[in-house]
Amino acid sequence: MPAQATTPSGILTRLRTETRAEHAAIERLLDFTSEALSLADYRRWLERLHGFHRPVEARLGELPGLELGARRKTSWLAADLVALGAHDLAALAECSELPPLSTAADRFGCIYVLEGATLGGRVISRHVGRTLAVTSQSGGRFFHGYGSHTTAMWKAFQAALTAFACTPEVHDRVVAAAVSTFRTLARWCEGARIA
Repeated sequence: MPAQATTPSGILTRLRTETRAEHAAIERLLDFTSEALSLADYRRWLERLHGFHRPVEARLGELPGLELGARRKTSWLAADLVALGAHDLAALAECSELPPLSTAADRFGCIYVLEGATLGGRVISRHVGRTLAVTSQSGGRFFHGYGSHTTAMWKAFQAALTAFACTPEVHDRVVAAAVSTFRTLARWCEGARIA
């Protein structure tokens, strides 16, 4: 076990390092910043994200030191889809293969992926605003994230995670869950390419 893994910030370093490949793979797959992204592609990817977030958020439960209510994003995705013309959200496909969520360490690993997306969402929000004329009121609420509170929300998540993950064994479990979350999300989104 590397020495950094036993320091409070070591979990954040491990997560960044050990999920780098999965993070890059999902960014390549979704490619929300492509100049070729169409409004139909954008909506299709939002449908897939909705189909992932909805069942995951329903099973997240509680986490020590972290209020999850304000961090749920399914309603943002639903608002975006309605703004983009969706009429029956209940009819959208929903992911049935979920990442591990049975322990607090599993849930922290999953939330690392979901919360980390809010940081990249700021770049995507600007891009889709420029290329698709999508704003936070017209289909871009999800990527608008917490708006001016995004950095503060991310720092609060980091603080809760580092307070919780205080042993190498917990670090291992959190990292494994984050990797699994990225991979599960990628498999789910890949299904949209063949559907």
